[in-house]
Amino acid sequence: MRRVAFDEAVAALMLKRIYVISDLHIGGDTLLGRPYHLGSYNQKEHPMWEFITTGESIDNWKSLVTIIDRPDAHTRPELDRLAEGVMQNYRSHGAKILLAKTMVDRAGTPYNYLSAAFDEPAKNRYEFDFVKIALTPKNAYVAIYGVRISDPANYLAKAKAFLDRHSGESGAAISDIVLPDIGKLPRKEF
Repeated sequence: MRRVAFDEAVAALMLKRIYVISDLHIGGDTLLGRPYHLGSYNQKEHPMWEFITTGESIDNWKSLVTIIDRPDAHTRPELDRLAEGVMQNYRSHGAKILLAKTMVDRAGTPYNYLSAAFDEPAKNRYEFDFVKIALTPKNAYVAIYGVRISDPANYLAKAKAFLDRHSGESGAAISDIVLPDIGKLPRKEF
């Protein structure tokens, strides 16, 4: 079984490495103390894999890692247009963009990063998405670490506390991601 590591992001709290394993599990070590496994795949517009934690479903998750293959972008200008499109898509679905900027990984390669928040008062929750849009030698990808924070009594306070305590490490976790060979991930919808 071949493992491809997400680089160690921040030595804070319980943030450890994640591994995407060729048998389609994110396992080995954990992200914030949680192992992940493949929850869904679809190819509505672009191939997309969603990884969830044990005990959660794709329809009812608290933590989600999404990988989207983007074979339509190969150059830095195309990547920037893709990132702008991703940001506009978030806005068109009611998200507030908390941060959007170009960053540089440890190898000196630029990528686009954004964090977005959805306020869902009817469900007493906030959803935070930490998004990396980057190029591989072959083409672009979008990687998203999504977190849902809920509390029937005061979800706003709980969401603020989450951002104060965990936004840096959550952003670092997705920023330091190293993808598996996307060509070897399954392409069977379920």
